[in-house]
Amino acid sequence: MMANIALGILNSLPTAIEGTNRLIVDIAMFFGLLVIVAMALNFQYGNAGIPNMGCAVQVIIGAFTVSALTTRLCFIILEGAGVKLLPWASDYDWVYDMTFNVATTNGFLKNNAMLGISLFLFSMAVALVLGAIIGYLISLPAVRLRATYLMIVLITMADASQIFGRNIPSISGGTLGMFIPSLFKWYPGDSGVICAVITLLLGLISFFIFRTMLNSPYGRLMRSIRENEVTVGSVGKNVVGIRRNVLMFASGVTAIAGVMNAVYTSFVIEAAYQRAYWTYWPWLMLILGGPGNNAGTFLGCALIVALRRLIIVYKFTIQSLFFFPISYLEDIILGALLCVIMIFRPNGLIPEKLLYIPGVNYSNIVQEDVKIDWRSAPKARAGKGGGLLGGKKKEESKEEK
Repeated sequence: MMANIALGILNSLPTAIEGTNRLIVDIAMFFGLLVIVAMALNFQYGNAGIPNMGCAVQVIIGAFTVSALTTRLCFIILEGAGVKLLPWASDYDWVYDMTFNVATTNGFLKNNAMLGISLFLFSMAVALVLGAIIGYLISLPAVRLRATYLMIVLITMADASQIFGRNIPSISGGTLGMFIPSLFKWYPGDSGVICAVITLLLGLISFFIFRTMLNSPYGRLMRSIRENEVTVGSVGKNVVGIRRNVLMFASGVTAIAGVMNAVYTSFVIEAAYQRAYWTYWPWLMLILGGPGNNAGTFLGCALIVALRRLIIVYKFTIQSLFFFPISYLEDIILGALLCVIMIFRPNGLIPEKLLYIPGVNYSNIVQEDVKIDWRSAPKARAGKGGGLLGGKKKEESKEEK
């Protein structure tokens, strides 16, 4: 059986080599998209302790920005320039005349690079603002609900965003979806290449921004809230405001991934933004790599994207191994990997490192070598009579004697 599978893979290599360039671009593009979402999730949960199960909401907001706002603005500019378009004001015309209007727009954008770049930057800016607004709306229940109830609310919000897109054709074409103008049509080569390069660059920029913020005093404050928000609030810090700021900033960054996905595919439909792909997979990447560690998030994202691309490319060969349709394999892998990691590697492949503040001499503070994790040290020492309670009991016994 394994020999036949290996032979089938070898026979499919020539065809795979022909599409190697497209496969590399595809892998790079989706790696860049998911690493942006996963790092924003790590910023919220891994460092601030906010379990955001609504990443799909911010991504779909970015995609709807392109389909509902940028596309309309593009049509208005073209009609102002004297280009003849079919009617697009009503919902019916918006859906059924979209193919002709987008094709005409692409022909115009092919010779107007500045317009395409301007529309792209407009989409990014508007998505960043709208994503931050959604983050603010999410923060309203986030500061009042416990983690379990908050996750349920955010999951339902992701489904609600799809319902809006499905039933309002003017947003994303309803159930049929809609084509959008190719904002990089002016590029002489494959526009997917420049999309992938920009997405990877955005992912790299996001990495450095998040790392800089986490190494700052504000980042240490976020980790303090994650560990004990009561203590942070008792010293006068605004815990609610900090959580709100974290959600707004991370939501704005996540919305950028939705813009890039829409620009790359040149097509927007609400069914492409399900929570399984844009929420659960980033969570698996985060847990696999290690919460609280951006390098671990990069590693987890790379491993999962490579695994999913291999399944897609060799799906017909892998199908002979299973009695069920190959379309279920990704969901099975998602659940199985999540269980295995939580049992055998709960801290991820690259565990979070302890935070060291520059300029502080820890040798003058810590006088003994503790061989166990500092988070569990107080409980462990208290059980052995070495903690605060143990010390008090010793003093009481001495006084009685």
